[in-house]
Amino acid sequence: MFVNYIVWNIDPVLFKIGSFSIRWYSILMITGFYLGYITIKKIFILDNVPVKTLETFGIFIVIGMFVGGRLGHCLFYEADYYLKYPLDIIKPWRGELGNGARFIGYKGMASHGGVIGVLIGLSINARIRKLSILWVFDRFAIAVVLAGAFIRLGNLFNSEILGIPSSLPWSVIFIRVSNVPKHPVQFYEAVIYFLIFYASLSFYLKNKETLKNGKLLGLILLLVFSSRFLLEFIKENQTATDATSLLKMGQILSIPFILIGGVLFFYKNNLSLHNAGIK
Repeated sequence: MFVNYIVWNIDPVLFKIGSFSIRWYSILMITGFYLGYITIKKIFILDNVPVKTLETFGIFIVIGMFVGGRLGHCLFYEADYYLKYPLDIIKPWRGELGNGARFIGYKGMASHGGVIGVLIGLSINARIRKLSILWVFDRFAIAVVLAGAFIRLGNLFNSEILGIPSSLPWSVIFIRVSNVPKHPVQFYEAVIYFLIFYASLSFYLKNKETLKNGKLLGLILLLVFSSRFLLEFIKENQTATDATSLLKMGQILSIPFILIGGVLFFYKNNLSLHNAGIK
């Protein structure tokens, strides 16, 4: 029955000791952040910026990603529920503690919300460090794309964010979900992000002496969210309205990022969104 397709039945838990477990998703996410840190560190060295300024950026990125990603999921994809039970946004359990409550963690994270959270976190720390906000966005966008690729591989190991049914020979049967072969959209997205990382890093290295503020960020926003917009056509519906709407929620949320990316990339003059320091 499964001869013509790839069968995926990887346990999302790498190992477990008692009630404590380590998931592939966590390992891949940490790997992505570490390699992103190495990348941005080298970029700071090439730009003659003191590496010590990186000390707090990581904290703001992680906080921004998780807070933005969580709020984005709750408000973009399950607004009806979370507006009715707003405390469940921050509670990692359902029910009454001591009376059959279930620990479920924080399963819902939206990439669009995560991007907004990261941008806000970077903006705050850029002001603290007295660096150009757009200059910071340009450099960190490269590292964030790399981290995003590893996060999508984590989604693959979790058997989540699946594509629509497919008969293509590389379709995947996610045994833990169903016996229906589907597009491995999370793998597609991971590969695309790796390619965007390579392209954006190459663009930076080739043009770093004359690179205008915002241009690299614009390129990355264009590539990431245009690909995200297209991939939504072969992705399972994420909201109740996706099946009946002309565009899915993920596509609607991608459009502003595509437009902003286009303006930043094609604008010919040097933008001046900065406080002090590098322009």
